[in-house]
This record gives sequence, C-alpha cells and structure tokens, in this order.
Amino acid sequence: MAEENESEQAEQPKRNHKNLTAVIIAVIVIVLAGIGGGYAYCTHREANAYHEAVAQAEAADKALSKTVDEATATEYKAGQLKEPKLLGKLDGAVRKAEALKGVPEDHPGEWLAWQLASAKAANAADADEANAQAKALDAALKAVRDSKLAKELDTAKAQLRQGIDSAGKTLKDTEGKVADNAARDSLTKAINEANKTIGKKDVSDPKAYTDAKAKLDAAVKQVNDSKAAKEKADAEAAAKAQAEAEAQAQAAAQAQAAAAAAQSQRSYSKSSTRGYSSSKSYTAPKKSYNRGYSAPQWSYTAPKQSAPAPSNNGGSTDGGGCPLCRADGDGVLSTGNYPPIVH
Repeated sequence: MAEENESEQAEQPKRNHKNLTAVIIAVIVIVLAGIGGGYAYCTHREANAYHEAVAQAEAADKALSKTVDEATATEYKAGQLKEPKLLGKLDGAVRKAEALKGVPEDHPGEWLAWQLASAKAANAADADEANAQAKALDAALKAVRDSKLAKELDTAKAQLRQGIDSAGKTLKDTEGKVADNAARDSLTKAINEANKTIGKKDVSDPKAYTDAKAKLDAAVKQVNDSKAAKEKADAEAAAKAQAEAEAQAQAAAQAQAAAAAAQSQRSYSKSSTRGYSSSKSYTAPKKSYNRGYSAPQWSYTAPKQSAPAPSNNGGSTDGGGCPLCRADGDGVLSTGNYPPIVH
C-alpha cells in the first residue's frame, strides 16, 4: 500500500505540469486567434475605405474633366463681356484644372493595412482637390457667362431705345402722308409697348428687348410702305392730271389753228371775188443781147411850148427848155451818158 501511495504522489506533479502547458497553449492560441482576427478585420476595413476613396476620386476627376470641356467648348472674346478681365480668371482656372493629373493607378496589398491606408489617403486628397478645382472653374465660367449676358442685355436694351426714338420721328414725319392711317396707329401701339419693356426691372433675357424691337421695326416698315404707296398714288395722279392738261391744251391749240385756217380761207375767198384772177400770166419784155447790153429805147414827148431859138453853139438855152437836156446838132436833146430824150 505504501508503494502505491508513493507512486501516486510521484505522478501527481507530472499531470499538473501537462495541464498547465495545455492551458498556456490554449491561451496563446486564443490570443493569436484574437490578434489575427483583429488584423483581418482591420485590413478588411482599410480595403473597403481604399476602394471607396478610389471611386470618389474617379468621380471627382471625371466631373472636373467635364467642367474643363464645357469651359473650353465656347470661345469667349473680350468684346462680348461687360467685364473683359473675367476672361483672364477663367483661363487661369482652366489651366489649373488641366494640371491636376489624378492618382496614379496602384494596387496595394490587400493584407497590408498600411499600404491600403496610404492609398486611401492619396485618393481622398485627389477627390478633394478635383472637387475644389471644379468648383472654382464653375464659378469662373459662370462669371464669364453672366458678364456676357449682361453685355447682351445692355446692347439689346440700347438698340430698343434707339428704335423707339427713330420710330417716334417716323410717326411725327408721316402725319398726313400715309395712304392708311391705321399703320400709324399700329406704330403708336408698338412704341408704347416698347417703352413698357424698357421700363421693366426684372428682364433677364435679351430676347424680351429683341422681340419688342422686331415688332417696332415691323410697325415702322408698315408706315413707310403706306407713305410710299401714297407718294406713288399722288405721283400717278399728278402725272395723269398733267397729261390731261397737256391734252386739253393741245386740243385747244389745234382748235385755234383750225379756226385761224378757216378764217384765212374765208378772207381769201372774199378777195378772189373782186376780179383778181391768179390765172393771169405776165410776159416780160423781150430784150436783145448782141455783143453786150443795149439799153431800152425810151421816148418822151414834151408838151408844146414856145421857146427862144437855141444859140449857134447849141450848148445851152436861155432860161427855157429842160435844164437836164442839151440839143445836139440834129435837134435831138441829149442827157449826157443817158439815152437821148426826144421832146
């Protein structure tokens, strides 16, 4: 019995040592399992966060690229803007946005928590930067568009105001000069509507001004057309009246000429009944031309008078006879170079 008791006492420490070892191993296994499970959970969480950051960065980069395309799709000029300096700000925002390259593609280890955490941070920073650049670019683009709209509103409003002034002058200058006064009434109405549009404070679309200007221009055209129609009708009426006056004057002249011709015919008939005959003929005296010119022989018989006898030399008379004549030797009087005159 004593030997059995001693043997049992010797086996007791061995069993206790084995139990302690088993407990220690179990604790170590539990600890290691806990650590491994915690690490696995941590890496899983970091991997999810990384992939979410990558998706957000890609979306932000895509939105920024779209904003850049939109900003550069339309070419803006300084003359189109109310504030031309805004173009410089837009160009700067575009250049800065285009310089953002995004996060390079990398593939961190799925079980390397520190790599996952670093990649997640890089993608998150890229998303924040892309969103900030897109916001700045949107603001710069909106400022340019608003400035362009403001310039268009000012231009359209100024053109409408000029149209109103011109239409008012047309209305004044055409009073009593149109074929149909209804055209001037329509122009008056269009001017009133245009003035109401000018007076509005909430106009945000230049089309409101351009539409009013188009209506005003159409009304002005109607008045001008009516004026031209009246001028044409007046000119045609004047031409017709002038033609009729000329025709009447010509008819009167023809009638007067006919009357004068008839009067002349009556006078000619009366004179011809007084013994005048136009059928009488005239016979010129015959002349003989023989080696020169022979003057016609004229004779003159003077009345008989008692006169003293001529002197012996026959050169003169004593106070009687023809003073122009002188007696030749044969008793014929001569007149010098003229043919002899027979008394």
